[in-house]
Amino acid sequence: MELYTLYFGAMLSLNGVALYYRYQRARQESVQESIALPETTYKDAASHFRTTYFGVYILATAADWLQGPYLYTLYKDSMGLPESTVAALFTTGFLAAAISASFVGTLADTYGRRSACIGYCVFYSLSCLTVLSEDVLILFVGRVLGGMSTTLLFSVFETWMIAEYKRQELSASGLKLGDMFSMSVILSGVVAIACGIISEVLVEETETKTAPFVAAICCLVTAAVTISRTWSENFGTSADEKEGQPNAATLRTALADRRILTLGLATAIFEGSMYLFVFFWAPALKAARAQTNPSVSGLIIADTTSLPFGLIFSSFMCAMMLGSLSFSVLRITSYQEVSTLLLTTIALAAIALLLPVLAKSEACVFWSFALFEVCVGLYYPTMSRLKSEVVEEASRGRVYGVMRIPLNLFVVIALGLIKEGEGYRDTVSAVSGALLLIAFAAVAQYLQ
Repeated sequence: MELYTLYFGAMLSLNGVALYYRYQRARQESVQESIALPETTYKDAASHFRTTYFGVYILATAADWLQGPYLYTLYKDSMGLPESTVAALFTTGFLAAAISASFVGTLADTYGRRSACIGYCVFYSLSCLTVLSEDVLILFVGRVLGGMSTTLLFSVFETWMIAEYKRQELSASGLKLGDMFSMSVILSGVVAIACGIISEVLVEETETKTAPFVAAICCLVTAAVTISRTWSENFGTSADEKEGQPNAATLRTALADRRILTLGLATAIFEGSMYLFVFFWAPALKAARAQTNPSVSGLIIADTTSLPFGLIFSSFMCAMMLGSLSFSVLRITSYQEVSTLLLTTIALAAIALLLPVLAKSEACVFWSFALFEVCVGLYYPTMSRLKSEVVEEASRGRVYGVMRIPLNLFVVIALGLIKEGEGYRDTVSAVSGALLLIAFAAVAQYLQ
């Protein structure tokens, strides 16, 4: 039996316990709230809002997860592009994300977040269409569109949800904003696991690696139609216009806030480390297996290079879900508690990246990486909650977009320095861990 099967089973069991505890707690709170709130208020307002938002969110994230596993191999293996061209294509995507982050938020605040979400569906659909061509120029255009779409996905959907939540005053219905953030991460993990399986089946059945991209287009078209029919529009500039304050001045005022700058630094370092982790976890585990005794009680197969990457990926997604479930179970309410949780998450993430540098056993490397994924699951709802409280509604889209510029530049520079070899991977892990400690110090200083 492959040891990773047991690891995956352990992760599933932990998630099952967390889900059961979350369900029981939510049930108790629902009974308590039903005494104070009219039944129709809770069901009609909160349930309708959750269904309306998450129905679209699942489709939007599914489109992203469907194509992710096959983008590199499509370029490299199916199209036969050289490694340098593939690297240039990926770098172009991150550069486009960094550049577009400087203006997409402003456009969303000015012309509507709902329209921006539809724009995500359109741009990402066009990006997926480009892979049907082997013309390199068209592929580069596709990566530009893909980079812009990524920025939209990770900014405008959340800003629309927060604005709509506040407009409908859903806190009075018993629905907590923190639960929305936590559920977003949980659903993203579930969708990632499902899309990994679906994309693999599609490729096997159609015998072409472009099939997941076509399926992504179907998701995006459905999402765009649903948004146009069920979502209301909201803006971020109305307050500024009433006061006669220019958009640029509002943005400068927001970025002068040390709390926002600190959140931007934490975002760049944590999410940048996360993107680098995506590149390095597989070779790091392969190197660890090569150094570890290949036979431990008959559980690990003798092949030192063959690893069940699909099973490992699913285990990591389970770990991420466990982190998000932990956030919802903790029921943190105050700003101080949320900032303390972010501090703890960053500290644990630093430990998780530094441990594999010191301990090379395969089990230690895996569980360190699993701990990092738990931190990812904790990080997203925690950061979203802090940003929802610190950033003003009028400039939310602009600030969220600008906060992603350092992140994308960080990833572009890091990718440009990538080299082969275990020594370099150790250096990246050590530097990422050290940067996380810097982020820890900044959060402790300015957010506590």
